[in-house]
Amino acid sequence: MPRSKKPAGQAADARNGRRTELVAVDRPEPPAAPRGLKRKASRDLWQAYWDDVLSGLVQPAEVALVERWIRNVDRYRVLMDAADSEPLVLGSMGQLRENPAYGLALKIETSIRADEVQLGYGPKNRASLGIAVVQQRMSLDDMNARYGGADGREHQGEEEDDEDPRLTVIDGDTA
Repeated sequence: MPRSKKPAGQAADARNGRRTELVAVDRPEPPAAPRGLKRKASRDLWQAYWDDVLSGLVQPAEVALVERWIRNVDRYRVLMDAADSEPLVLGSMGQLRENPAYGLALKIETSIRADEVQLGYGPKNRASLGIAVVQQRMSLDDMNARYGGADGREHQGEEEDDEDPRLTVIDGDTA
């Protein structure tokens, strides 16, 4: 019987027992968009990707993977626009058939999906890689101020006069 895999994020190196640690890359500026992108939407997606906290996990040597992904996204959009503008074309025998651009677009979509898995792009892909992205971290003081006041017993500036009702049940005095 094959051994079961550990859940995402739980795997450890068999040699030393350490978990894989991903180190975020500090980039002052995102890489420039690849030349030749045909669609503004693709250039906007490139910028949005690098603005996302997840892009910090892309190592300098892996930027080429992101470039391949965005180029394929751009190609996909161009092909789908062409195919959608004329969904049926004449075949070699004069019959109507689907635009061959659809077939090319679907082949490119397969590559796009594979790249998205590698990049952890999309909620399911992030989860399968075991990546938890935390964009904001609240301090204990922030949480107390937001939910319970400075000492955890105040609510929006009002002091609590009564005892906690849960203690009544614990102490047995339910009168």
